[in-house]
Amino acid sequence: MPYIAHMKAYFFDLDGTLTDSRAGLYPAFRSGLEAIGVSSVADEQLKRFLGTPLPQVFRAMRPDVKPADIDAGITAFRATYEVTGIVENELYPGVNSMLGEIRRRHGKIWVVTSKPEFQAVRVTAHLGLDHYLEGVIGASLAETDTKTELIARALSAARVPSHTAIMIGDRSYDVVGAIANRVLPVGALWGYGSEDELREAGCREFARSPDEFREVFVQARPSLSKKASLAAAGAR
Repeated sequence: MPYIAHMKAYFFDLDGTLTDSRAGLYPAFRSGLEAIGVSSVADEQLKRFLGTPLPQVFRAMRPDVKPADIDAGITAFRATYEVTGIVENELYPGVNSMLGEIRRRHGKIWVVTSKPEFQAVRVTAHLGLDHYLEGVIGASLAETDTKTELIARALSAARVPSHTAIMIGDRSYDVVGAIANRVLPVGALWGYGSEDELREAGCREFARSPDEFREVFVQARPSLSKKASLAAAGAR
């Protein structure tokens, strides 16, 4: 278990880590996919794309998609998401306590998301998270930014050494981006990605709920930290 008492910056993914956004994302996904000629997509198919940048979603569902079609798909997605997607977000249980404990211990909190930054700002404000945050780092309107680039921007904005930062996320992109920036990745197992996905990307530290993350990676309770380390070691 890494020594985490000296951590200064906490970078959180948004969808699938702080919020459950499925109710708003599925209709928006369908609007975007219909715009590129893909229809009748079940929730189970869409589930694997939660947390994935839209251009990658469209290419996966239609490999021959053209750049102009991707732009049309993004426009259609946003038209639906702007109406219902922002408000169809729910905080996971324990998120407020987790973020509040970080702030009480003088940690700095940033949201680092592949979602367009202006949308992420609106979501965090709607859910009342903005008072916990130092800032939001999100994608450009083209949504071509990689998580590696976004985490690098977060490190620059936070002005902390990489070894004093944690990236908490539920998908492989979060882990890959953290490792590339020498930031500790922690897998949010309550989100959309699986433990296998996160582990294959290189993640070795996990939390099964926001409450567990608070206890192990913020409060650093020795008994819980030891238990988490043994569990991670036994699963390797």
